[in-house]
Amino acid sequence: MEHRLNLTHRATRLAALAALVMGAASPAMAAEAASATFASQQLSATSWQYSLTLTDTGTTDVGTFWFAWVPGKDFMASAPSAVTSATGWSAKTTHAGPTDGYAIQWKAGAGALLSPGESLTGFTFESNLSPEAMLGDSPFFPGTPVTTSFIYSGAPFSDAGVQFTAQAAAVPEPASLALMGLGALMLGAGVARRRAVGNA
Repeated sequence: MEHRLNLTHRATRLAALAALVMGAASPAMAAEAASATFASQQLSATSWQYSLTLTDTGTTDVGTFWFAWVPGKDFMASAPSAVTSATGWSAKTTHAGPTDGYAIQWKAGAGALLSPGESLTGFTFESNLSPEAMLGDSPFFPGTPVTTSFIYSGAPFSDAGVQFTAQAAAVPEPASLALMGLGALMLGAGVARRRAVGNA
């Protein structure tokens, strides 16, 4: 009986130790990852507005989104303007001199971190770079796409960070747009017909 109690006690201690080790290992196994898409709207012959959506595809929060940047390099050929931020986030433009480009650093305020599996909109800016130029390589760092970006789980430089490339959002094909337009037209006609019958 005493031998059985010792074995049970030993097994309980081993289970507690295993749980402690697993708990300590969990943060190390956390994966930091993100993706981003952007849509563009032409404002004039030489000006576009870009709207970005950031998605946390990892298992850690995202606290910094640095667009067109990796440590030590900014990729846009000209300075962005009219930069706006998602709710609870702040923005600043970064640039390190004549041999460097421009980038935008968005940083989350208290309580505004992007959680795993969530997406966030509200990151916008205006630029004289066309969508084609935005999708091309940086003139300052040939071979690197302008939209190469970086995230940190907290404040800038709070961890090793992760690099990724923002992609252009899919644009509906003309046939899809035509079908949506036709559907809206038929819906409008149905509503008008019901009103006419109701008023008769």
